[in-house]
Amino acid sequence: RDSFAFKCHRQDSNAYSVNCIAFQKQFGTFATVGSDGIVNFWDKDNKQRLKGFNAIQRTISCAAFNEQGNLFAYASSYDWSQGSMHLQPGNEI
Repeated sequence: RDSFAFKCHRQDSNAYSVNCIAFQKQFGTFATVGSDGIVNFWDKDNKQRLKGFNAIQRTISCAAFNEQGNLFAYASSYDWSQGSMHLQPGNEI
């Protein structure tokens, strides 16, 4: 297999959208973040997950490594994947 794709994060029988893929150029790794509130770090060459973190109970909408690749940041917000009826105004973290 020469390539692989990330369309979703899976937990049991549930699938959650991947909202962002952030690449760390120095080590050839990347991170995926999604509507499940989970950050996963991956090894692109070995095509396997290096580390998964517990969900933060909110959607993670974007993420990035800094230019040096030693810092990782993400932002959480409502991503509208469940429509307006699940939006809870005033529920900021």
